[in-house]
Amino acid sequence: RLNNFRAAINEVNRNKIEGAIAEFGVWRGGAMIMAAAVQKHDDTALDRDLYLFDAFQSFGGYGKSEDFLAVSIEQVKSNFESFGLLHNDKLHFIKGLFQDTVKDWVDRDDTIAVLRVDGNFYESYQDVLYAVFMNVPVGGIVIFDDVMSHKDVMECWIDFKSDHGIPEELVQIDFHSAWFRKTNDTHIDQSKKRKTANLKKEG
Repeated sequence: RLNNFRAAINEVNRNKIEGAIAEFGVWRGGAMIMAAAVQKHDDTALDRDLYLFDAFQSFGGYGKSEDFLAVSIEQVKSNFESFGLLHNDKLHFIKGLFQDTVKDWVDRDDTIAVLRVDGNFYESYQDVLYAVFMNVPVGGIVIFDDVMSHKDVMECWIDFKSDHGIPEELVQIDFHSAWFRKTNDTHIDQSKKRKTANLKKEG
């Protein structure tokens, strides 16, 4: 999965696709540490902001894995520091549940060249897709970390794809994840967002 993420970053740099790199659900920060390192050491890389969206705390829904998966923002920053990558004005840590933190993005024009989502739940993915899918330009890369192994996540993608006539098809990476390159500038109708009160939130 890291190889796929790195390949996506290299591709958008090579093809001069402008925009940020954004990950929703960063856990310990490993994938974005790699992204920051690629951006720092690749002389051909475009200037990009890196956005890390996460609750950075326990919020329920993961059972026995709750404590293992709950990593504080301080710990993630420390992990960046250990690689000499923390002090970077292009690095943005966005703390909170996706349903709250993505609201500011619904009307933003900022482009996202590589979007990586690791949310585990239907509502988490829906919140992200409705907020930022239109920010990914044609030629940008979208990666779903757990779409192949989490039924609710796949259901969300199928609903979202069907509701908006999205032509792109998933390319499987491994047992858990898949990706696609955006080929169409599809308009997202916010009124089609589904009510998911009975589903788990966030990831």
